[in-house]
Amino acid sequence: MYKVIIVEDEMLVRIGLKSSVDWVKFNMEVAADLANGQAAWDYCMQEGFPDLIITDIRMPFMDGIELIRNIRKHNKSTRIVVLSCLEEFELVRQAMALGVSNYILKLTMTEEEISAVLDAMRMELDAQTASSHPPDRLQRKTQINMELIKEKYMKDFLLYGIYSAEEFEQFAIQSKIRLSPVRMVVCTMEIDRYFELKQKFQDENGHLVKVSLLNILQEMTASKRRGEVTHLDETHYLLLFSFDDFISEQAIIQEVHSTLTAMQEIIYALFKGSVSFGISGVQSGYRALRKLYFESRRALERKFFIGPGGLHASHDPVDLSQIYEQAERIRNYRPMRDMLSSLKENEYDEYIDTLVSAFPRSHKTTRIILYQFIQWINTNLYARLQNEKTLLFNITESLERCETLPEMLEQVQEYLGSVVEQSKTSLHMSGEISKAIQFIKQNYDQNISLQQVADYVGLSFGYLSNLFKKELQITFIEYLNCYRIEQAKELLTRTHMKSYDVAVQVGFSPEYTYFSKVFKKVTGLNPNEYRRLALAGTRGEK
Repeated sequence: MYKVIIVEDEMLVRIGLKSSVDWVKFNMEVAADLANGQAAWDYCMQEGFPDLIITDIRMPFMDGIELIRNIRKHNKSTRIVVLSCLEEFELVRQAMALGVSNYILKLTMTEEEISAVLDAMRMELDAQTASSHPPDRLQRKTQINMELIKEKYMKDFLLYGIYSAEEFEQFAIQSKIRLSPVRMVVCTMEIDRYFELKQKFQDENGHLVKVSLLNILQEMTASKRRGEVTHLDETHYLLLFSFDDFISEQAIIQEVHSTLTAMQEIIYALFKGSVSFGISGVQSGYRALRKLYFESRRALERKFFIGPGGLHASHDPVDLSQIYEQAERIRNYRPMRDMLSSLKENEYDEYIDTLVSAFPRSHKTTRIILYQFIQWINTNLYARLQNEKTLLFNITESLERCETLPEMLEQVQEYLGSVVEQSKTSLHMSGEISKAIQFIKQNYDQNISLQQVADYVGLSFGYLSNLFKKELQITFIEYLNCYRIEQAKELLTRTHMKSYDVAVQVGFSPEYTYFSKVFKKVTGLNPNEYRRLALAGTRGEK
């Protein structure tokens, strides 16, 4: 297996990267994680150079640039990936000139991007042993590697603005991409009901769907010799077209619609599923590409209000009448209002007002407000009734699966109905479960286990586990996490503690990534989003 060392002075980033990646999948193992360049250099001198070094740039004792220079004086074959922030990109350029293979932006890095980079590194390392591979396999590896490089370069230019238009033009010429800077259109494609599609094809990681879709899209754009396709994330793909042989803008729009409709038909024939497109306007010059990209993303947001399977342009009208009617039904749901004090009724109305005002703006803003509204209901009812059942209501996963706002509002209406109905009766718990819950409330900030709770209530591990599922319909760890998150919400809004300190305070391990994932699963927001919105005073603030 290829040896990897991680060099990063921020402990949480270092540990998070080490523990969150399935290194075996890339034929790699982490030999060491070190806090600065000097420690990494000492390691190399004592243990030898690893196959891959992932290093930060700004570090004490010896920074990343000096570390890379020292390595390159003695070793040319070790692959190097740098971790950086956007404001450090001039240093990244210096590092690239020293023979760095790739870079990862710490602020925006995702598991998918890390996987793509590590895939590319594995291919580079495999290529170093070229003599043991047949030429056709090597050629294929090189081709895949170039596709990954092209994908990353285009995403960094369009999404993050890392490269200038002049640099992108030079890249376009060198890589021979099929994109003239004359009369360009950018389209963003979204797979509708993606998770259902994965289940249908038993494609847990989505690899089959991704490869199949890229093949279809690339073949259709290549046949017209006027476009490029890039994979953006799990559910989104980018299509860039240029029409230097067209004069009429209307003819360009018609050609784009014809091409996209043909893509939809082929995808439906092969997958029995649909895709939606956001379509930009027409502009010339690579400098306009970023503007066109964001225009296509804004156009695609119309799917959230209209429904899946459409072609959406920024000038298309949106009929919001159905959505306004649903919002008013939620506002006027008397059984819920009867459960709230007059002061809380005013806050309830404020949430609905904020939600309605967000409709024409952004699907992201609307989703966040809905999640916060649900959490407000949950928190207020729990504080008023001290009813354990309010901790057990979690519809965020159902909301995540909704692709349109009418679907989400329907889920919210069902949720409110369930809360009202269940509040009429007390939760019937056995003495053992009541005692277990009391133990959790007294010790949630400790590293408690189901075995400890079982010993406390005098039951076996397995019997107590089954009792949790039978009486509460959730597992012990799910209940424990829900209670911890409820306490974390209080600390986030009532103290100035850092998020990772809050995590430790309520009983999570120092590995912040896990706390953040659990928090988002329960609330629909990450901890910092929740705090920002809770403290902002304006719930619709982006």
